[in-house]
Amino acid sequence: MTSQINFNNIDGTYPVAGQDNSSQGFRDNFTNTKNNFEIAYNEITDLQAKAILKSPLNNGTFNNDMQGNLIANPKFQGIREQIYNLGATVSGSITVDFNTGAYQTMTLAGSASIGSFANFGPTNGSFARLKLEVTVPDAAYTLTFPSTVSINVDYIAGWNTSNRTITFDGPGTYVYELNTVDGGTTFNLIDLSNNKTNVMGGNLVITTGISGNAVNGIVMTVSNVGGVVVGNIQANNFIGNIVSLGSTDISATGNITANFLVANLGIDGTLITSIQPNITSLGNLTSLTVTANASIGNLTVNGMTDMCGGDMYGVQYTNATDGGTSLLYSNVGLVIINPVSSTISTHTIVMPGTYGTAANGQIVRVAFANTITTLNQNGQGSDTVRGGYATANTSMGGTWVYYRNAAINGGNGVWYKIG
Repeated sequence: MTSQINFNNIDGTYPVAGQDNSSQGFRDNFTNTKNNFEIAYNEITDLQAKAILKSPLNNGTFNNDMQGNLIANPKFQGIREQIYNLGATVSGSITVDFNTGAYQTMTLAGSASIGSFANFGPTNGSFARLKLEVTVPDAAYTLTFPSTVSINVDYIAGWNTSNRTITFDGPGTYVYELNTVDGGTTFNLIDLSNNKTNVMGGNLVITTGISGNAVNGIVMTVSNVGGVVVGNIQANNFIGNIVSLGSTDISATGNITANFLVANLGIDGTLITSIQPNITSLGNLTSLTVTANASIGNLTVNGMTDMCGGDMYGVQYTNATDGGTSLLYSNVGLVIINPVSSTISTHTIVMPGTYGTAANGQIVRVAFANTITTLNQNGQGSDTVRGGYATANTSMGGTWVYYRNAAINGGNGVWYKIG
C-alpha cells in the first residue's frame, strides 16, 4: 500500500518572520494538516484491522485471522499448530470444528460418532487438514465417521464399510489425519499411528501389478474364534514356506510347491501330481491304501502293502476259541486260524469288510492250524460266502475273492471260493 499522506502541501516556512503574512497561508496549512491527519487516521486504522502482529496493540484485541487470503513464498521456522482438547470423557455424537485447532485430542468414555465437521471452507482450491488423536481405554469402544469421510477408508485398520465405524485391537492412542480439497464436502482419512508391520483389524491384502492392473496376490485375515486366534491365507500360488504356529489346519485351494511335504498325522484327502505320474521319492511311506483303480509306476516296499483290488500280503494270526468268533481284517491277504487246543467243537469266522466296503477283486486266503469240528463261515451284513467250509483241519485251506454289483444278488456282495 502506498500512503496518501502529502507532507509537501504544508509550507513549513510560513509565516515568514518580520513581515506581514496573509491569513490565507495559515488557512492553507491548517487545511492540509487536517487532511493529512485524516489520511493517516484511515491508513493506521486499516493497518490495525489487517496487519499480522506479534502481540496485541495497546487498547486493542489480538487477532491474526488471515480470512483465507494467500501468503506467497514464505520461509517458516519453528512452526507450531494449535492443540484443542475435545474432552477427556467423550461419547455419543460430537462436532469437530477446524477453527478450534489443527491438532485435536479426545479420550473416549464410550463409543462415539463424529456427527459433522465445521469450518473447513473455502472450497476455491484450498487444502485443509486436521490431525485427530483418539485415546481408547477400552477395546470395546468404537468411533464412527460421517458419510463425508469417503476417500482411502478401505485402507484404514479396523474400518467397517457398512457402518463407517473403526474398531480397535486394544487400549491405546490412535492418530488419524483428515484432509479435504473441497471445503469439507469429502474427506480423505489416513492412519498415522499403527505400525505398518502390524495390521490391526485382521485383514491384509497385498497386491501386485499385472498388465497395468492391481491384482490381489495374497489375502490374509485373522479373527478371534472362541478365544483362539484363527488365521487364513489365500493366494493363487504358494511358493516358499507355510508354517502353522498352532494346532489348526492349513487349507489351500490353489497350488502348493515345496521341496518336502511332511504330514505328521497323514494326508487326509487326495494327493495329486498332474505333471508327475510316478511318485518316486517321498521318504518313508509306512501305509498306502488305494480304494479305486490306481496307476503306479515304480513302487519299492519294505514290509506289507495293502492294495485293494487284488492280493493283499498282510498276515493275520488269530487264536480261535471254542464257541468264539474271528473277524478277518480288511487289510490282510492271508489269515491263519489257530484253535487254542488241538480240537474245538465250534467256531465262526467272518469275512473282511463292513457291508459294502470290501473292494471288488479283493482276495483273502484262509489256513487252519488245528481241527474245528463245526465251522461257520459268514460274510458281514448282507454279504454271503460261496464254498464256505463247514468243518476245518490242518489239511484244509482256501482262497476267496469278493465281488459286489447292484444288479446281482439284490446288490449284496459275495465271497466266491476260487481255490
